[in-house]
Amino acid sequence: MTPNAVPASTSSYALSSAPPRAEQPGIIAALVRLLPLMATERKSVTIACVAVIISSLAGLIGPLIIAHTIDTYIRSGDFGGVLRFASLLFVTFLASFVSTYVQTQTMGSVGRRVLFGLRNRLFTKIQDLPLDFFNQNKAGDLISRINNDTDKLNQFFAQSLVQLAANLFMMTGAAIFLVALDVPLGLVALAPAAGVFVLTRLTGSWVRQRNVKSLQSLGALSAEIQESLANFKVIVAFNRRDYFREKFDQANTRTFEANVASGLASTLFMPVYGFAYNLAQVLVLLYGIHLIATGSVTIGLLIAFLLYVNSFYLPLRQLAAVWASFQLALAGLDRISAVLALDSNMPVLPAAADEAADARTALLEFDQVGFSYPGGREVLHDVSFALERGKTYALVGPTGGGKTTTAALMARLYDPTNGRVLLNGRDIRTYQPDERAGQIGFILQEPFLFTGTIRENIVYGNSQYADYSDERLMSLIVEHNLGELVARFDNGLETKVTSSGEAVSLGQKQLIAFMRAVLRDPEILVLDEATANVDTVTEQLLDDILAKLPSSTTKVIIAHRLNTIADADEIFFINAGTITPAGSMEHALEMLLHGKRDS
Repeated sequence: MTPNAVPASTSSYALSSAPPRAEQPGIIAALVRLLPLMATERKSVTIACVAVIISSLAGLIGPLIIAHTIDTYIRSGDFGGVLRFASLLFVTFLASFVSTYVQTQTMGSVGRRVLFGLRNRLFTKIQDLPLDFFNQNKAGDLISRINNDTDKLNQFFAQSLVQLAANLFMMTGAAIFLVALDVPLGLVALAPAAGVFVLTRLTGSWVRQRNVKSLQSLGALSAEIQESLANFKVIVAFNRRDYFREKFDQANTRTFEANVASGLASTLFMPVYGFAYNLAQVLVLLYGIHLIATGSVTIGLLIAFLLYVNSFYLPLRQLAAVWASFQLALAGLDRISAVLALDSNMPVLPAAADEAADARTALLEFDQVGFSYPGGREVLHDVSFALERGKTYALVGPTGGGKTTTAALMARLYDPTNGRVLLNGRDIRTYQPDERAGQIGFILQEPFLFTGTIRENIVYGNSQYADYSDERLMSLIVEHNLGELVARFDNGLETKVTSSGEAVSLGQKQLIAFMRAVLRDPEILVLDEATANVDTVTEQLLDDILAKLPSSTTKVIIAHRLNTIADADEIFFINAGTITPAGSMEHALEMLLHGKRDS
C-alpha cells in the first residue's frame, strides 16, 4: 500500500500580528459581517428594530407638530389648539421613551447571549485545533481573544448597535424631511454632512488599523504576563525580578501607546461632526432669514428646519462616539475570525476498504514515516519499524534526537509529514479520537493536572469510572496494583491538587498521571521519562506495576537512565532522523555514547 502524504501537518497556524491592509468596507458591508453572529436572535432583533422605527418616527414627527402649532395656533393666539397639540407632542415623546427603553433592554440581552455563544464557539474551535496551533501562538494572546475581543463585540451589540441603527434611521428620515420641506434650504443644511462623509470614508481604514493594533498589543501584554507568571519560580531563583519588570514595562508601554493612538483615531470625528452641525445651523439660519424676508417660508417652518438639522446632526455626532465601539467590534471580529477560519490539519480519514482487510500482525507500525515541525529541520526521515503486541520497547538516543517526537506520532499528537502510522493494520488517522485514545495511553514527561482532587484527575478521560463510588474506584485501583501509590498521599483520593502543581511535588504528579494512564487499560502504554522525577524505591514500585500489566499490553519506554530499560524486549536507537534497532544493552550504550559525541 502506498503511503499517503500529509502536507498539512506542516501548516502554519501562527496568527498574524500585522494590522489588516484591506480596504475599509462600507458601513453597510461591515454590518453585514456582524449579522451572522445574531442568526439565532432574529425575534429579539426584530423587536428592537420595530422599537427603533417607532422611536425614530416619533422624533421625526415632533418638529412638524411644533411647526404647525407655531404657524397655526400661536400666531392666531388659539390657546386651546396649543394645548391640544402640546398633548399630542407629549404622547409622541412618551412613545419614543417607551420604545427606546424596549430596544435598550432587548439588545442588552442579545449582546449577553451573543457573547456567551461566541465564547463557546471560539473555545470549541480552539479545542479542535492541533498541537501545532498551540506551539505557534502564545496562550496569553488566545486568552485575550476569548475574553477581551469577544467583549468588544458584546459591548457593540448591547450598547451601540441599536444606537447606530437608530441614528442612521433618524438621519435618513431627517434628510428626507429637510429636502421635502424645501429643496434649496434642505441642500444647504446637508452640505456640511457631505464633507464629513468623504472624510470618514477616507480615514476609516486608518482608524480600523489603529484599533486592531490596540487589541493586538493587549493580547501581547496578556501573553507576557501569562508567560512571566508561569515562570516566576525561575525569575525568583535567579533573582531577576528586574528582567520581569523590564519585559512587562516594555509590553505595557507598547499597549499604552497603541491605546492612545486608537483613542485619538476613534475620537477624531467628534469635533469634526460638531463643527459640521454648527456650520449647518448657521447656514440654515442665514438662508432661512432671507427666505422669510421674501415670504418663501414661515417662522414655524424655519424652526422645524432647525429642529430637523438637529435631528440629522445630533445622531451624526453620536455616531462619532458609536464609531469607536464599531471599529473595535470589527477589529475584534477580525481577530476572532482568524481563529474560527482555521481548520485542523489532522482530520479523521475514512478507512479504505483494502486497508480494513489488511492482514498485518503488528500492533503499531511506522511505514516510511517522515516528520518535521513547521519551519524546522526534519526530525524523522523515512522511518519504518513495527511494535508487536505484549512486548516492551525502549527508545534511547541523545537529547533532541527525536524520541519524544516518535512517541507523539504513536499517539497521533501530530501527523507525519510523509508516510503512515498504522494501528492494528489501520491508518491511525482513520480512528475517531476517543477510539484512538482508548487504545493508547500516554504519560507525558511533564504531566498536567487539573485543579481538584486526585480522584477527579484519575477519572479524567475515563468516563466509565465517573459515577463510581470511592469504594468501587479504590477497588479498581487495587485490582490494577495501584493501591500503594494512592497510600502515598495523606488524604488518599481526596488529596487536593492544583493545576500549577503546588499542592503536590513533580514526582507525585507523575504518580497521578501514571495511575490515570494505567486505569485506561490501553493496548499501548507510552512512558516518556515517566520515572525521571521519582526516587529509586518508587521507580521500582512502578516497574513492578508495569510488570503486572496484562500480557497483551505493549509498553514503549523513553528513558535516559539505562536501568529503566534493562528488561526491554527490543531497544531502538533514535538520532539524526533515523531509528535503528540497538540489539543488546551494551550496544545501545555504545550507540548512545557515540551519538552524544556526534551531536
